[in-house]
Amino acid sequence: MKIRIASSIAIAATIALGATGCSLIAPQGTTVPYAPSDGINVDVEGVSVRNLMLIADESGKNFNVVFSTVNLTSQDQELIITFTGEGTQQARAEFVVPTGSTRFGNPDGPEVPVLVTIPKLEPGATVDAYLRTSGSEEKQRFVPVLDGEHEEYRAYVLPADFAEKASAEAKKVADEDAESAEPKVNDDQPVG
Repeated sequence: MKIRIASSIAIAATIALGATGCSLIAPQGTTVPYAPSDGINVDVEGVSVRNLMLIADESGKNFNVVFSTVNLTSQDQELIITFTGEGTQQARAEFVVPTGSTRFGNPDGPEVPVLVTIPKLEPGATVDAYLRTSGSEEKQRFVPVLDGEHEEYRAYVLPADFAEKASAEAKKVADEDAESAEPKVNDDQPVG
């Protein structure tokens, strides 16, 4: 009788260990950090970049740089992303990342979207990207290139003429600022 009880306990322990023992030696997939969306995540010297991706504009020739950041430092940080295409083709995007959380690439947001042009790049591909902040080393990642096929990204597909309109608007603002800074005739004379 004692042998029967001991063998039953041994069989039960073997079954329990066999059913649950994998977690003793195999890595658990739920403990590995990953980007839960289509973009990629990377931490660069005090700035956490989340869900970084390129989204093609209507022409398919320019790409909206879309991502979110969390600036963990106490001051604004400059984030530089250099994308490299075939051969020596490069496009550079620069961002000033304020402290706290910020979203980039949203045409309805406070930050003006930044477009890059990389010849022969098409949605569905990935592109080499090198990210750095002032004084940090570059971190290389492969960034996905998407289009408006998925509904959640359609708002980030910019009109084909967005770059020209944004450039014209920036020039207009710069001209107005320069004009208001110029001294006027009799500007130094007291009124009265």
